[in-house]
Amino acid sequence: MKLVMYGDAYRERPGVIIEDKYVLDLERETLGEPHSLEEILEFGLLPQIEEILEGEIAQWELIPLNTVRLGPPLSGMGKIIAVGLNYRAHAAEMKDALPANPLLFCKAATTIAGPFDPLQLPPANWSKEVDYEVELGVVIGHECHAVSPEDAMAYVSGYTIVNDVTARDVQRAESQWFRAKSYDGFCPLGPWLVTPDELDDPQELELTLKVNGKVRQQSNTSNMIFGIAQLVSFISQGITLTPGDVICTGTPGGIGAGMTPPQYLKAGDKLELTIEGLGKQQYEVVRLIGF
Repeated sequence: MKLVMYGDAYRERPGVIIEDKYVLDLERETLGEPHSLEEILEFGLLPQIEEILEGEIAQWELIPLNTVRLGPPLSGMGKIIAVGLNYRAHAAEMKDALPANPLLFCKAATTIAGPFDPLQLPPANWSKEVDYEVELGVVIGHECHAVSPEDAMAYVSGYTIVNDVTARDVQRAESQWFRAKSYDGFCPLGPWLVTPDELDDPQELELTLKVNGKVRQQSNTSNMIFGIAQLVSFISQGITLTPGDVICTGTPGGIGAGMTPPQYLKAGDKLELTIEGLGKQQYEVVRLIGF
């Protein structure tokens, strides 16, 4: 299934994509009227949605996909846990040693943005060097604590595209990364949450990011240093994962900071992020006015 949140900003409703052309609204009485995909995961409603899809779809009103705005599939009620330096090429361009264990940090919930909404750069007096990072997002569907790598994938209920936007000048200036990674809008998600049954192998997906039509990042999730199961298991040792949590699994090489000279995002740039089987993010960069 491809699950979405659709509608006006901050008023989105949960839905499921039908034939890649329509949206079926899921805020319905038969499901207990869930208001978010987090609620759908928390209340274990995926099997009931599958039953709806296996039934007579014609009885339901279908909304043309091209007539609605898609918002981020997650609202930020859960945790955003990101992984640094999880591709060798990215560690090399950052001139960092490979980590012995997953390098974790968090992003604020207010970083979450839609997959087609403008990407807002902070005022230039806050940061002049904003960068992009295409990543596979792993969405937790069941409470998960101290699980083994062998059991970890059973707790994953979906995947999505993440852009882990980063203020590089702030990142360099501070000993921890939270502020550099957490300006408002610095975590576009979507366009949808894809359930595991839709993918042959989430550890074999092509990732691509383009700026103004030119490829900047291109790799495969098979190149992760720590795979999905390892990450879920490692994080769960002492940190309970709950439905709606998203793990941003790291970015491959090709970031703007790694170019000579560095190529940071600027107003008017157009970004396109794709991950095999997970759709596409596409938006223009705008710069907020300083305060």
